[in-house]
Formats: sequence, structure tokens, C-alpha cells
Amino acid sequence: MKRSILPTTLLLLASLWFATCTGPKVGSTYFISADGDDSNSGLSEGRAWQSIEKVNEQDFAPGDRIMFRGGDTFIGTISLSAEDAGTESSRLIVSSYGEGAAIISGQEAEGLKADSCQFLTIETLEFSGMGRNSGNTADGVLIHQCDDLVIHDLEVHGFQHSGVHLHKCNDALIKHVYAHENGFAGIHVSGTTVWDTIKYDNHNLYIGYCVAENNPGDPSVLNNHSGNGILASSVKGGTIEYCEAFNNGWDMLWTENGPVGIWIWDCTDFIIQHCISHHNRTNPVAADGGGFDLDGGVSNSLIQYCISHNNEGAGFGLYEFGAAKPWENNTIRYNISQDDGIINGGSLGIWKSENQGILRNCRIYNNTFYNSLKEGSSIWLYDNYPGVYFHNNIFVYNGALISEGKSPKDEVFLGNLYWNLEENITFLGYGTLGEWATATGKEQYDDEFIGLFQDPMLKQAGSITVTDPAMINQESMSGYIPLPGSPLVERGLNLKTLLNLDVGERDLLGTAIPSKNNYDIGAIELD
Repeated sequence: MKRSILPTTLLLLASLWFATCTGPKVGSTYFISADGDDSNSGLSEGRAWQSIEKVNEQDFAPGDRIMFRGGDTFIGTISLSAEDAGTESSRLIVSSYGEGAAIISGQEAEGLKADSCQFLTIETLEFSGMGRNSGNTADGVLIHQCDDLVIHDLEVHGFQHSGVHLHKCNDALIKHVYAHENGFAGIHVSGTTVWDTIKYDNHNLYIGYCVAENNPGDPSVLNNHSGNGILASSVKGGTIEYCEAFNNGWDMLWTENGPVGIWIWDCTDFIIQHCISHHNRTNPVAADGGGFDLDGGVSNSLIQYCISHNNEGAGFGLYEFGAAKPWENNTIRYNISQDDGIINGGSLGIWKSENQGILRNCRIYNNTFYNSLKEGSSIWLYDNYPGVYFHNNIFVYNGALISEGKSPKDEVFLGNLYWNLEENITFLGYGTLGEWATATGKEQYDDEFIGLFQDPMLKQAGSITVTDPAMINQESMSGYIPLPGSPLVERGLNLKTLLNLDVGERDLLGTAIPSKNNYDIGAIELD
């Protein structure tokens, strides 16, 4: 299988961001300050308005700037509509002036809501609600059918639903958002196409450099998951990168499926990369609570260069609940999972609803799955899934390779290294890995046994504490760099030659691959 996932979303949204920063700014600038007066013109700092109500009375023109004084608190909900739209060359901007960010206190309602407001920029503001359990019943920033949107440099907290919620938006860019102490999710992108076999409601989405922290759960959601970090659905063409999600989901009321740190469903042509998801949680009797997830109806998508550690659910979930679109042609590569699956799921979880949906064709290669938890497994496998391929991965586990006594059937294992931390050489009901390979035909190529059951000789596996994606580097990841003489070095399969795969050009740390004559096994090559 050979395919290329092109970052067209990045190119489109980079041009949008450039236009926001450099484009012409015709129109008027309106100032709002705590000591202003709504009888003023609002057209200078000395003649500022005072209230959000006055802002909502105005129809704004392309190029207008709505500027709240930094450090001041304004109570109410900023409401924008189609009459307030900008244009490609003259955007409508809502921001702060002076020192710091203005605080928009939505109290029990939204902090800002916009409907059909095109070419809108929202930046350098703090949105505060009364709290998910203290009276708020809304999203912090709610955007509906607003195309060519830029959201930048926001702090959003205290809302019962999501901190930032986009619904049916095209060409949206979200950067540098700190979303915390909300209920349903920190950042949420949604649509209505779950049962549609073709359509998507959002196109060309970019989420970057955001933090979703301590979004525990929505007390109004009693029949589904809540408490997610960053979640997107119904998207064609998307990127989530350089984001962190942690300590989410710990107060979800639902007891079945659960939240995840960073995940997508009903999406296609999507990339999640250079992110860290850690210490996410779920209801103690519920599922999930993991790091990353490609869920129902995801296709042609990729998770790469990501770190998942110390999550209650699977580090990387591949799940299909029965969406109308098939789950297919996805890739997981150059990632590390450390001590995930505290409650369920292991390093990697694969599940499909028994009677609904399609899950097929997934390449899982050059990942490092490390699980030192008591009875910690590398893979949680619910059933048999043809078209799932494991190549050049490191599986280090403390219990069994696959949890709950399951055994792979049609899944392909070829060129991987396995190691039990207790040095128990028995393997999936057989005396050794070699006996398993002989009996099943797995880990064999041209009738030659090529799987490895050896200590991978990593410097200090299990030592990841990094939380900032910008700090994924040689120093923070040193524990997972192979030592000289490691059986990982130059023992990987050349997947370009053998399988015609486009394996990318770099490993997790940006090292060009192969760094020597042949590829290494795992997420990090010995440089």
C-alpha cells in the first residue's frame, strides 16, 4: 500500500493567517473599557463604550476592530451574525488593547457566539464562565457556520460544555488556545454527518499550539462521553499539531464509553502530529480515558511523532462504533506510548462494534510501546481485524503482549521486537516467540523467522516526564534512544522496498531515516 497524506490544510491556513496579520485594515476601530460610556461614539480610547450590550447593538463592517481594554472584565455574551462579517482583505477582528487580555465573563451563558460571520478573527481575550458545576450551561466560544475563521491567543475556562466549539466551519485556524476547567471538552469541532456516507460539515481545519487541561466532564451529559481534551468530527482535511492534553475526563458521569485526550471521528485526510497527551482519565468503571484515538468513520489519516504516557486508557486507540463511513487506510507511526492503559486498553487498543461499521487497512510501524504497569500489555485486541499490519515496532510489556487472553488471527506481525520485563519467554500460549511464529506463520518472511525476542537495550525506558511538545528532543527522549549494540539498530525492515510504503523521511526526533545503512526498529533511530 502506498499513499501520501499531503498537508494541504497547512498551506491553506498559513495563507489565511498571513492575510490576518498583514492584510489591509480598512474600517473603524471601536473601543470598550470598564470606565467608558455607552453614549459615547466608541471611536477612540477617550470615547470608549462600556458594555457588551452596546457592542451587540452595532452592525460591524469589514475591517472593523472591536477592542476591549486589557485587564478589564466585561459581563455578557458577545453576539455576532452575518451582518457583522468581514471580507478576505478586510477581516472583522475582536481583540484587546492596552496591557494584557480583557476578560469576557459569560456568567451562565456563552462568552462569545457567532453565526454565519465570515472572515472573523478572535484573539487575545480571556473567556470565563461561572463553572461547569456552578451555573454555566453553555460553550465558552461557540462558532456556527463561520468560514475563514481565526481564533488565536485565548484562555477559556469555566463553561459547562466546551471551551471552544466550532460547528460546520470551513478554513478555520485555532492557535495558542488554553482551554481548562470546562466540561465536555477543551476544544471541540462538530458536525452532523455521522450517518452520511459521503459528506463532511467542516473542511480545512487547523489546531496548533493549544493546551487542553483539566476539562473533567459535563454534568449535563448523562448518556455519552464527556471530559475530552481536543476532539474533532465531521472534518475533511485537518491538522492537530504541537498540542498538549492532560488531566481531562476525571469527573465524567457516564459509565460506558469515555473521553480521550486528543481524538477524531468521522474525519478523513487528517494528521495528528507532534502532540503530547498524558494523565487523562475516565470514570473508574467506564472505558477509554486514553491519549489519542482514531475513532468511528476515520479514513486516510495519520498519527505520527506523538507521545502518550500515563493515561488511564489506551495510549493509541483504533476504534469503530458503527459510523456510516468505513474506518480505513490509517497509519500510526513514530510514536511512543509509556505506561498507558492504567484502567483499560494497554499501549494500543483495537475495537469494533460487533455488528456495525467497517474497520480495515491500518499500518502500524516504527512505534515504541512500553508498558511497565502490573500486568501491563502492549495491545488490547477485542476481536480479529484483517488488514491490520504491525512492522518495526518495539513491544515491551509486563504482562502479556495482548491483554485478556486474546490471540491475533488475520493481523500481520512482521519485523517487530518483543520483550517481557519479567523475561518470561512464553508467548501467546506457546513456549517461545519462535514456536508461535512457526505455528501461525507470523514474523516470517520467505520462510525465515525474523521476529526478535530480546531486551531492546534502551537507555532508560519508562523515564518520560516531558509535557510540552516543544520539548520533544534528544534530551527529553534520551531514555528511548537505543544503546550501541542494541538489537534494534539496523534490524528494521525496509518497508519502502518490501511493501512500497511511503515511510516518511524522519523519526520522532527529526533524525533523517535511515540514519545508517538500514532502518532501525522503534520510534527513534540511533543517530
